Amino acid sequence: MSGITKKTVLLATALLIVAGSANAQSWRGRGVFFPRAHIYTPFYDPFWGYYPYAGYPYVAGRSYGDVRTQVAPKDAEVFVDGFYAGAVSDFDGAFKRLHLTPGGHAVTFYLEGYRTVTQNVYVRPDATLKMNDTMERLAAGRTSDPPPRPTMRRGQS
Repeated sequence: MSGITKKTVLLATALLIVAGSANAQSWRGRGVFFPRAHIYTPFYDPFWGYYPYAGYPYVAGRSYGDVRTQVAPKDAEVFVDGFYAGAVSDFDGAFKRLHLTPGGHAVTFYLEGYRTVTQNVYVRPDATLKMNDTMERLAAGRTSDPPPRPTMRRGQS
């Protein structure tokens, strides 16, 4: 740095220090403007892995998709790929979602006395899929199809 630049920096720093130590009442309603620079700062956590920046919404690079069930009746059971996930009412509110990994899934709604509904859906990452359906009541003497059996996916044992 040249001598003039150093003097300018020292003078500006001194003015800021003096201004900060002056009577606070005279500065009420005024502020000192400092330009902000948005700097890309990568963050690495040895336990979870690399994040592009701190506070990234994914955990170790995994993303999820959501399914919101708006199905009547509300006490029907929800099965995902044959595994019990909960009741329809557990996943139908403003902040209630069924979190699934992205990809294809078989979502089944089962309630005794109603026709079993199975839908093959594709869940996209960071998106919410809304499932609207009304289950039909079966006639007297008819039985519901049994709930699905769990299906094993590739790579699972």
